Amino acid sequence: MVADTQTWEQSAAFIIDTHPGIKSWVKNDRLGFSIPYRSRGLPAKYVADFLVITDKDENVVVEIKGKTTDSADIKAKAAERWAAAVTRLNQYGSWRYLFVTDPGRVGLMLNEFTDAQWRPEEFKLR
Repeated sequence: MVADTQTWEQSAAFIIDTHPGIKSWVKNDRLGFSIPYRSRGLPAKYVADFLVITDKDENVVVEIKGKTTDSADIKAKAAERWAAAVTRLNQYGSWRYLFVTDPGRVGLMLNEFTDAQWRPEEFKLR
């Protein structure tokens, strides 16, 4: 399966934008936000797709991927460790990481971090 990443990210962006529990969000493009990790022992930077702030004031780093590769898994584990470490600092708020392989489910997956819930039935064509 080959994912059309641009279309997938556009679909996810629409759902994120319409999610009632999302206070603000941005496409992480040329913002300078990256997560450090090691790739084959060398320092590298992981630039996730979206940064989201929820109605619970949690910061969520969101990655949209069509399939999980070894590289994606290494980045996801680094992002989870980074989010936990930054949250433990207690200086920059609460951070979470969300890895999404189906952009149509991003709303339901974000519900875990929000008070207001996204409901897919509200978007069905009539």
